Amino acid sequence: MTDLWDGALIEAAIWHGRSGDLARQFRYRATYAALPLDRLEAGDLPLKPDRRGLWSIRRRDYGHGDGAPLTDFIADILDPHGLPHCRVTLVTMPRGSGYGFNPVSFWLARDDEGLRAVLAEVSNTFGERHLYLCRHPDNRVIAPSDRFQGKKLFHVSPFLPRSGQYQFRFDPGPDRFGAWVDWTGVDGTVRLGTSMAGPARPLTRANLRAAALRQPVQPLRVISLIHWHALKLKMHGVRYRPKPPQLLTARSDAYSTGNRDD
Repeated sequence: MTDLWDGALIEAAIWHGRSGDLARQFRYRATYAALPLDRLEAGDLPLKPDRRGLWSIRRRDYGHGDGAPLTDFIADILDPHGLPHCRVTLVTMPRGSGYGFNPVSFWLARDDEGLRAVLAEVSNTFGERHLYLCRHPDNRVIAPSDRFQGKKLFHVSPFLPRSGQYQFRFDPGPDRFGAWVDWTGVDGTVRLGTSMAGPARPLTRANLRAAALRQPVQPLRVISLIHWHALKLKMHGVRYRPKPPQLLTARSDAYSTGNRDD
């Protein structure tokens, strides 16, 4: 059994499905790393922070971007919400050949009973980021069927407005990871569905080396695919929206939407 809190590689299938003004689907594959922060900061993983390599992890790519320990950053987020004793695993795409870009990384916080919170760290191609904290108001365990809703406060795609709602859902395994993020327009209709899901295997030196050799420039490939897809949307006449100034709110909350006993 591969537990994400022991370290893992996730062979993820990424899917975007757009409806409304233009029905389009966009698919690609990428390998993500699930990095338990206590072991990452202790240097006890094949990927070590701020070390050069074909694949690498750089602290200042995450959180406040100041290069501080990642454990300190996530503790500042979780502790005020009554979650001081959680173990945290970061699910992210490592840098490839020195270049890094992550459309979204997920900070998974759990205790002995199960998953308690997920921080979705969303980045755009303009170098900006926003944090969506997903949890139940009473911090109960998150089930794979639970959905969390929060306002879309961050400009990501120039072909979507900065309005409406996001709905998040998560499956933390074991032996797999899945995240689903849907965007609902102001009319209440889901206009963009996204998913990132796949099987997990142990994060060993051999598995990491094989993955890095197979995809040495993975983030560059991903951002190239994103721009290629954007070009195709523009060629189909989808309205292009210039980037608005980023809101001062850098973090927001997404709460459960009424399933189970909410």
